[in-house]
Amino acid sequence: MYAIKQAMLLAGALPLADITIYYMDIRTFGKQYEQFYQTAKAMGIEFVKAKVARIAEDDDTRDLKLRVELIDEDSQVAEPEHDLVVLSVGMLPNYDPTSVFSIEKSDYDGFIDTPTCHFAPAATTRPGVFAAGTAAGPMDIVDSIVSASSAAAEAAAYIKSHVAERSVSHD
Repeated sequence: MYAIKQAMLLAGALPLADITIYYMDIRTFGKQYEQFYQTAKAMGIEFVKAKVARIAEDDDTRDLKLRVELIDEDSQVAEPEHDLVVLSVGMLPNYDPTSVFSIEKSDYDGFIDTPTCHFAPAATTRPGVFAAGTAAGPMDIVDSIVSASSAAAEAAAYIKSHVAERSVSHD
């Protein structure tokens, strides 16, 4: 979604610019994100489902020539040219949570595995350890704040139910 946002800002600043986003997967997961994506398309931003294999500079024109495999068109190869290319990559965890916290990571994406239970969305496979924000997977700032609040509430409930209170009086 970040690439789409930046493309929309560029389209607003340079209305005559031809903007193309080559993508393998667009995940419009958040609130109103599908509408955001549709708005970008309506603004004239072109979306091409493709794998970019190579970027090379044309010696004569100094344009950048891409070699792309078009995913929706029987894997045909195309070589479009552009003035400027900006690379945008997906989010991956930069550590292995199993070695740091002795908890399981998702087989799907490598982030900390959290159950799909809506009553404990920050819980992990290890009691007393809770995942918040992008430790559990890609999310925007608003969802990270909600996730952090959930983890804090779950941690407080865990502490209350698992830590014995001691008397501090000296009677």
